[in-house]
Amino acid sequence: MLRNAEIVDGPAVAMLVLHELERRQYRQLRRVTKEQLSQLLFVGYREPNFRYNYHLARVYQNQGVAVGVAFGFPSEQEGQLDNQWTTLFERLQITPPQQPVVRPRALPDEWYLDLLTVNPRYAHKTYQLKWFDEWLMTDVLRRARVSGKLDVRPGTAIASLAAQYGFVSTQRRRFDRQTYLHLRYRRP
Repeated sequence: MLRNAEIVDGPAVAMLVLHELERRQYRQLRRVTKEQLSQLLFVGYREPNFRYNYHLARVYQNQGVAVGVAFGFPSEQEGQLDNQWTTLFERLQITPPQQPVVRPRALPDEWYLDLLTVNPRYAHKTYQLKWFDEWLMTDVLRRARVSGKLDVRPGTAIASLAAQYGFVSTQRRRFDRQTYLHLRYRRP
């Protein structure tokens, strides 16, 4: 079942985000232990201006547990998010990085897909002939079509799925040593 995230999803969502951030290997987080990062994500999940808070998340629930999560928002919201995670680092008494953890990436009038991940145990399972990440992506694309623009990493399943739903690449950009694609919705 696809739904908005709730506070009770915190532990499951925090673990999903933790694994995705570890995979991305942000230089700014390399001095933070896995336990500290887990705490940051769990506490930040309830904070209204944290990039990975429950207000910005959509989850796919299977048997009462969030097994997939997508975080996305319009570009106007990105400026209001705490990309330094300053208050979280201070609250947990961890030395904050000198650079922002996540740099703003969204272009004006764009809907930015920050993260979409599914628990590896459920990555190759389907419900009503759709993969769990396809359920999340369908929902993401429905919301992104409102602005007509989307931003994702190239070469990922998300980018190829977006192409299937009518998004075409218009620009490549580099952030934190990673390439991102700017996609536009091809109106029929």
